[in-house]
Amino acid sequence: MEIEKTVVSLCETVAKGSTQAMTDGDVIVPDTKPDILKVLQVDAEASITDKYIENNRLIISGKVYYKVLYVPDKENERIKSILTTMDFRQAADSGGAAPDDGIMASATVQRVEFNAVNSRKLRLRAIIHIDYEICRAKETEICVGIDSDDAECVTENMEFENLTDVSSHAFTVKERIEIPSGQNAIGEILKTDVRISDTEHKTVMGKIIVKGSVGICILYTDDEGEIKFTEADIPFTEVLDAEGVGEDTICDIDYNVLNVMCEAEPDSDGDMRIARVDTDISADVRGTDIVNTEILSDCFIPYCDTRCQTETVDFVSTVYRPYSQNTIREIIEFPSNAPSVGGVYNVMTNASVSKSELRRDKLICEGNIEAYILYLTDSAENPIYSVKKDIPFSYMIECENTDGTENAEIKAVVNHVSYNLNSSGDLELRCVLSIEGRLLKNKTLTRITDVSAQERPSRRGIVIYFAKDGDTIWDIAKHYSVPQERIIKYNDTDIGDIAAGSKLFIPTI
Repeated sequence: MEIEKTVVSLCETVAKGSTQAMTDGDVIVPDTKPDILKVLQVDAEASITDKYIENNRLIISGKVYYKVLYVPDKENERIKSILTTMDFRQAADSGGAAPDDGIMASATVQRVEFNAVNSRKLRLRAIIHIDYEICRAKETEICVGIDSDDAECVTENMEFENLTDVSSHAFTVKERIEIPSGQNAIGEILKTDVRISDTEHKTVMGKIIVKGSVGICILYTDDEGEIKFTEADIPFTEVLDAEGVGEDTICDIDYNVLNVMCEAEPDSDGDMRIARVDTDISADVRGTDIVNTEILSDCFIPYCDTRCQTETVDFVSTVYRPYSQNTIREIIEFPSNAPSVGGVYNVMTNASVSKSELRRDKLICEGNIEAYILYLTDSAENPIYSVKKDIPFSYMIECENTDGTENAEIKAVVNHVSYNLNSSGDLELRCVLSIEGRLLKNKTLTRITDVSAQERPSRRGIVIYFAKDGDTIWDIAKHYSVPQERIIKYNDTDIGDIAAGSKLFIPTI
């Protein structure tokens, strides 16, 4: 007997976890730059350049971009910089992943250490935290019906997440930023900081249209050796090719800055008043479609011995996507022993979730925002100074249709940062924090894989049956292999539950 099937691509997590990588090496001061008198600051950013499966291991490789600011051992020069990169490569358990499985990974620098070996050499070391997930589209056949006009069937509606796309995309945002009038031309670019914010996306058939903003802060010395900075927000719109994506596809997108190139260029008058910035960005995409399917949960052929072969399929379903956007305002007082503030160059933030707990229909989310404030001073000894501030947060998010047994995957993202110095000299910081994620539930599907039927010998007669508690017409009809309509007709009843003790006449043929 033929059964009718449909195919769904269930999302199977093959492996998921975190690991650490490290870069460690010496950096020689370029011949064109003066000796180091004092290191002011070393910061670093990590980006993943490749990820693949090799010999049953997940291989993740990338780069760490170091930015070193120092006071030179040379009169009349206030500050210099060294920009350098180091590669990292880390292996992790792939859980038996195949080369064509989808890989999503992100890397952040947890800690930076430095040591001045001498005035011409620095030893740099960074610890990189890597989160990864390997996904597979597991094609599963689901029985939706049976090819028989006589079959009695029970169906139920099931909702599946159909994995349609796991892919990585790279694009470049380019901009020429002009130094404001009234300021001197660029002498040397010291460092460039970039953050991606205000992202949104829309899906059409085979395409994802992504929009956002690249915030750029450029620290430089002008042609008179004074430390200056300029900033700009550059909007971007990109169209990403994603073959399996449709208009209703839900996309989870993680953005990462791969590389930043910033160079000074002359304007129309020949003055170095243009900063050309090329920002390479990657977008890791996971696309899922919500598929509602009527599946065959039970069946029988009247007057036949019917056997349904079944097997169970375990899968994970997203039952809710919590989202909350909150504005955090914080007054940051500069330490009394810190140099006075001449001007705030930039505030870099990193948000992390330390605890997420689901209490029935409410999600408790706690975490921390690390804010690094880099500012200019009037001190020749410390022309650049940084202050770190930890800002804790705790929110309760309403969640629909949950029972507290779901697993929560939550991330916190600072979408926007603004700041200003108040009259007291303190920094008024404003962060727009988004908390978003998925509540996942483990489910088991019992699917019918085959149906066979053998005709019973003819048995004429009527069986008198006294209903038990919880009996339904379907239960009784299947037990005696009699069409439901005949039981309903003979007993002038309906298809709902039957009162315990009710007497029913069952026509066996």
